[in-house]
Amino acid sequence: MASTITLTVSQQMLEKMYQHYTNQIIKVPNHTLFQAKTTHCTITAYLSKKVVFQGKAPEVEAQKWQTPPQAATTKAKTSSSKLPANIASLSAIGCDEVGTGDYFGPLVVCCAYVPEELISKLQAMGIKDSKALKDPEICHLAEQIEPLIAHQVLILPNEKYNTMIDRGMNANSIKAFLHNQALIKLTTSLPHYPSYLIMDEFVNERKYFDYLKALPKQPTIIKENLHFIQKGESVHVAVAAASILARASFVKYMNIMSKKLNFDLPKGAGNPVDVAGRRFVQQFGPEKLNELTKWHFANTNKILK
Repeated sequence: MASTITLTVSQQMLEKMYQHYTNQIIKVPNHTLFQAKTTHCTITAYLSKKVVFQGKAPEVEAQKWQTPPQAATTKAKTSSSKLPANIASLSAIGCDEVGTGDYFGPLVVCCAYVPEELISKLQAMGIKDSKALKDPEICHLAEQIEPLIAHQVLILPNEKYNTMIDRGMNANSIKAFLHNQALIKLTTSLPHYPSYLIMDEFVNERKYFDYLKALPKQPTIIKENLHFIQKGESVHVAVAAASILARASFVKYMNIMSKKLNFDLPKGAGNPVDVAGRRFVQQFGPEKLNELTKWHFANTNKILK
């Protein structure tokens, strides 16, 4: 009889799981990063960071990724203790990104500065994590907050993304590079360096700085007052604002490219993307597919078959 185990993991753990099961991926359903099959069970990893293990012996695979409860509690306390209890009411920069799990879509990062006098206004507007909103709502809110707050958006087209992957980088090291660049641009544009910079954690602090130190052209590394927090949008509205501005930029980019090509580019990395990808290759050829997609995704092999 099949049984099921569900885990909620960090973005870093999700990335490790993707790399671990790369050769066993069987498909990429909607709203997932991947679905893989082992001799023990089927693993479905959702973009929401929930991972479902289902089969005759799911515990064999699940135990590889479970964090001991005591260790998890200690880590959470350590992360949150770096920020004051009233952080939600203090001026801060928030950082977030979108597009990591999108085959056709670009990678977009945003860092946004929300001064304390604008916090209640943004909250009243309904600024929250973009994953809880539909695209039209996101674009409407982005238009409202863009002129209100200082922010920096960086969009990495997939052609450049693929070049960076070919040079030995991975999705997390690319995100670290882009976030650091956005923080450099934003902090230097402000009259004073902020007391709090909150990164919605996609990788742990140590690994984040390891990635930056390993870059061939050593950049200025923004480190002062930078905090790494899981579910950062629940900690400060600045992270939610960054999430919305990043998503709005992503949606606009996809719409522009779709109109330019006269081809409806789908979001995500599920089966509809594979279907659209095959039509895309028939219309434009595999070279154009390489320019517009994250080439290392499992979708590529399925499309080119």
